[in-house]
Amino acid sequence: MSYPDVHAALARERQNTMLAEAQAARQARAARAHRRRLAGTAGRGVRFRRASGWLPSAWSRLLTSRPDSA
Repeated sequence: MSYPDVHAALARERQNTMLAEAQAARQARAARAHRRRLAGTAGRGVRFRRASGWLPSAWSRLLTSRPDSA
């Protein structure tokens, strides 16, 4: 015995499940891309802060300027 309503309900449920899985995959991909962008930005900032310790600050250059250079 076959009931057309049951088959239609199963088909709708299967389609809804596939659509929900596709939406979850899109959200996961977007979240990974967002984390990569944030990680790239943070990496550059950390490198710059680390390199800034190697360079003398502007105040130290101003305060230790030589009188004969003027």
